[in-house]
Amino acid sequence: DVVGLLGAVAFWPLTVYFPVEMYIVQRGVPRGSTRWVCLQMLSAACLVVSVAAAAGSIADVIGELKEYRPFSG
Repeated sequence: DVVGLLGAVAFWPLTVYFPVEMYIVQRGVPRGSTRWVCLQMLSAACLVVSVAAAAGSIADVIGELKEYRPFSG
């Protein structure tokens, strides 16, 4: 569950945001163009998915912590 949380938190910035922003800068995509808007919408959609995955992982961690009993063989 903790690894899922780390993956959800790291997914958007490393896999979506930075590559999209680098593409926009390198290709010189003008702000407000159709391509720029589509790339920003893709980034926003992936952010929503990442936040939802993080929320689900947090709920799983909390649920598991309620049932966890340390040192009980």
